[in-house]
Amino acid sequence: MSFIKYLINILVFALTQTMLADVHELAVQDSVEAWDNSMVDYRCPSADTISYYKALPEYQYSVNADALTWWQKLWGWLLSFIKISDGTLSLFGWIILILGVAAVVFIIVKLLGIPIKGLFVFSKSTKVTQLKFGLDNANIETEELEKLLKAFVKNMAYREATRTLFLLCLRELHRSDHIQWNVYKTDRDYYYEVKDQSIQKQFKSIIRQYEFVWYGKFDIGEVEYMPIQHDFEFFIKRIKQQRIK
Repeated sequence: MSFIKYLINILVFALTQTMLADVHELAVQDSVEAWDNSMVDYRCPSADTISYYKALPEYQYSVNADALTWWQKLWGWLLSFIKISDGTLSLFGWIILILGVAAVVFIIVKLLGIPIKGLFVFSKSTKVTQLKFGLDNANIETEELEKLLKAFVKNMAYREATRTLFLLCLRELHRSDHIQWNVYKTDRDYYYEVKDQSIQKQFKSIIRQYEFVWYGKFDIGEVEYMPIQHDFEFFIKRIKQQRIK
């Protein structure tokens, strides 16, 4: 047993010496000799020289808050709310963006003369309907409405005849400067555009009859149509007489 221990000790010693030799060889190979072993001549600039270079603009690396104008400070303050640290928009920034886009759309719509409520088919329920009313041709002055009315009545198309009568009412109101015709306006827009209260009250009744027939999609006959025709023609006649005066 002692002989075996002796052999083991010899093997361990031999392996240790081999490993140390390899480490020493690697250390020698990795070492790099200095290319310059001369003494370093350290030169310290004077305080005046340092102050001179520190005062030059190209060596100013920090932002001086006092040098910013009030406008730059304001924009910096706003951007701190709009953007977060990684440069993306914050929730407040998205709100500002959406409001900005909405404002631009609102201005464009106003410049084009399109009523905001006229962009929607339905709006809040009121006594006067919000249903959008329009023509294929945006100019009612060029429509041969009288000929259309006669054709519809002759063919017993009383629903279409009611619609044509309503167009004649709008045209007469437009000619008398009670309203300004616009294809995007709703019946409610026209109703509140009329300033004469007596005409406005009668016009409200005209609107209700028209919308009951047209938007209700009821197939009316001659019996139901005749009172409607009477009321509409009476209204048109009244507006014409007022305009002539």
